[in-house]
Amino acid sequence: MKTCKKLIFLVLVLSFSLSSLFAETGDQFTNASADILAADIPIKYGDANFRSRIQEKTQGQRSPVGLVLSGGSARAFAHIGVLKYLEEQNIVPDFIISNSMGSIVGLMYAAGMSADQILECVTNVSLQTLFDLTFPLEGGMLDPSRFLSKTTSILGEDLRLETLPIPIIVVSEDLVTKRQIQISEGDFYTVLQASFALPVYFPPVEFNGHLLLDGGITNLAPIELAYDYADSVIISTTFYDVDTLNLKNPLTLLNVSIDIAKRRRGVEELKAHLEDSVWIRCAVEDVSFMEFSSVKELTAKGYASAKLQQEKLIALPRTLSSEFLDETRSIFAQRMEISQDEYHLFSHGMQYGNTHLFGIGFDSDQQLFDDSYLKDDNTLGLKYVLRSGNLDLAVNTGMAFQSYTNTHMAASPALRTQLDYYFLKHFKVSANASTLYDFSANAFQFSLGGSLDGRIYFFDDTLRLRFLQSLEHISNTKGIQGAGYWDGHTLLSTTGLDALYKIPEKGNWNLKPTHVSLQYQVLSDYTSNRSFLASQVGIGLSHATTDIFADLSTSMRFALDGNGDVPFFLSDGFRTNNSTITSQGHDLTTSTNSANHLVATRLLLGYQPHAFKPSMAELFIFENSSVGAYFDFLWYESGADAWAPAVSMGLELHTDISLLGIRTLPFTVYGGWDQSAASIVWGFWFNIAL
Repeated sequence: MKTCKKLIFLVLVLSFSLSSLFAETGDQFTNASADILAADIPIKYGDANFRSRIQEKTQGQRSPVGLVLSGGSARAFAHIGVLKYLEEQNIVPDFIISNSMGSIVGLMYAAGMSADQILECVTNVSLQTLFDLTFPLEGGMLDPSRFLSKTTSILGEDLRLETLPIPIIVVSEDLVTKRQIQISEGDFYTVLQASFALPVYFPPVEFNGHLLLDGGITNLAPIELAYDYADSVIISTTFYDVDTLNLKNPLTLLNVSIDIAKRRRGVEELKAHLEDSVWIRCAVEDVSFMEFSSVKELTAKGYASAKLQQEKLIALPRTLSSEFLDETRSIFAQRMEISQDEYHLFSHGMQYGNTHLFGIGFDSDQQLFDDSYLKDDNTLGLKYVLRSGNLDLAVNTGMAFQSYTNTHMAASPALRTQLDYYFLKHFKVSANASTLYDFSANAFQFSLGGSLDGRIYFFDDTLRLRFLQSLEHISNTKGIQGAGYWDGHTLLSTTGLDALYKIPEKGNWNLKPTHVSLQYQVLSDYTSNRSFLASQVGIGLSHATTDIFADLSTSMRFALDGNGDVPFFLSDGFRTNNSTITSQGHDLTTSTNSANHLVATRLLLGYQPHAFKPSMAELFIFENSSVGAYFDFLWYESGADAWAPAVSMGLELHTDISLLGIRTLPFTVYGGWDQSAASIVWGFWFNIAL
C-alpha cells in the first residue's frame, strides 16, 4: 500500500509538472489591446446581421421579444421548463441572449430543438460518459469532446450561429484582450464549448485570436444587452443562494468569491429593468451547481416558476406560428432516435474528428457483470487515449495491484493497452494486452485478451440480450503470486448469452434490473482442455420510502467432464483468503476435489439514503452512498457435508464520488470474517475510465 501511495503522489507531481511544461512551450497568446481603457467595451461578432435577422422576424409590425437565459451550472436546466411553458403560451423569443450553462440550453433551442427534445437529450445519457478527465495541458481538467460529438450527432455538422432559426448572442470573456466577447456568428460547436469553459475545469477556447472563457464568471445574467435590441424582454434567472456552505473551506471561499462579483453585476442589471421586464425567478436558488442528476426536477421547477408569471406573459405578442420548426424538429427526432440507439447499447457515440487525451488512468478488471476471469488487476498510472470515429485506443503505464482481498496487495510496474472498435451499431470488438514485472520473482507476467460483444434491445428497451465470445490468455512462467495462482500458460474461452431486464418502477417496492447469463467455458493449459457450463443470476429489491434494499446474486459452474476441480474465479463473488479455494481447478494436471459443482451466492442487505448527498467544497459530491451487511456462501465440496457452504460475512460501504456532478468514481470497500480461512478479509475496488 505504501508503494501505491508513493505512486499516486508521483503521478500528481508529474501531472502538474507536465502542465507547466506544456504551458511554457505551447501557443503564446498576448494581450491584443494596448488600451486599458477599452476593457469595458465589448467586442461584437455579427451584430449588424443579428439586428437584420430580428427585423426580418418582426417585419417592423411589432416590438421584438427577447429572452435572457442566465448561467447557473446545473441549475440552468430550469430554463428547459421555462421554454416549455413559453411555447404553451404561444411565445417564442425573437432572439436569445445567454451565457454559461444557459447557453447550452439556449443554443440547442435556437438550433430548433423543442424543450422536450432538449430534456430528452440531457436525461437519456450519463454525463460521466460524455466528459473525460485529463491533464490540464490546455488549461482544463475536463475534456468535452464526447459531449460535442454527441450534440453533433443530433444537430448535424457544419452548423453556424448566423443560420440558426432563432438569432442568439452568446456572451463570453476573453483572456487575451480582457474584454467581453458577444458572439452571434461563427462555428456553433466552438461557441458552444466556449460558453461553458469554466476556468480550471474546462480549457479556454480559441476563437478569432481570442481565448474564450465562460461569460458567467463576470455576470451571471447579461440583461442590459437584451435591451439593445428590444423593449420586451423575458428574463429567466437561476441565481445561487445556498446558506449551508462552509465559508472557511479554501475551495468554497474561492467559488463564493467569484460568485459575489458575477451575482452583483447580474442583480444590478436586473434591478434596472424590474418594471419593464418579465422576470422568471426560477425556484432553484438553493440547489447545488453540481446537481446534474436532477435535470427533470430542475425542469419542473423552471416550468412552475414561469407559470407564476402568466399574467405578465399574456401582455406579450403571440410569436409562435403553428408550423414553427415542425420540419426541423421532426428531423431532430429521427436523429435523436438513431443517436440514442447507438449510445444505448454501449454508452458510446461516434467521435467527430480525432481526440487525444493524457491523464491519470485507473483501469480495473472488477466490473459490474464482470467479463474478465483470469485477470483481477487494477492499473494506476499515466494514460493516453486516442478516439477517432468508432475507434478507441488506450495505453496505461504505471503500477498494477490487486485489492479485492487482503492476501495480495503488492504493486508492480505494468503496461496495459486496450483497443475497442464499434461497428454495425450492435457490435463491439475489443483487444487488450498487458505486462507487469514482479521484483520479488524477478519475472514478467503477460496477458492477452479479445472479445466480440453483440447487443440488442427489445420491448421498449426494457430487455437487453447480449452475445459474448471472449478469449483470455495469461503467461506466468515464474509463479508470480499476483497472477492469482495461474501458473504457466493458461487460456480461457468463454461463449455466453445473457439477458438484462429493467422493470419499470411502480409504487414503493421496486425490482432492480435483473441479470441472467449462461456460458460455455473451455479452460486450457495448451496441452489439455476442460469444459464447463456456467451461469449467473442477479436480482435486487428496493423500497422507495425507507431506502432499504436487498441484492441477491448467484454464480454457478459445473464440470462437463465429471472430473471435479471446478475452477474458482474472484469474479464469482465469494470474498475469501482461503488459498485452497482461490487456487482450485487452476492446475489441470492435478485433482484435489471430486465435486463437479461450484456455486457462489452473495446476499447484500443495506440502506441507501437517496437524499444523502454531502459535498466537499462544491467540488466533489458523494452520491448513491450505501451501507450494508453482506453474506457470501460457497458450495464447492462433495461428500456428506457438501450441504454446508463456506461462509464469508461482513460490512460493505459504497459511494459514487462525483467531480462537479459530471465525472464519477464508484468506490466500494468491505471488511468481514472469512469462516473458511478463519481470518479477517477486506478489500476495495473502484474504477475510473479516461
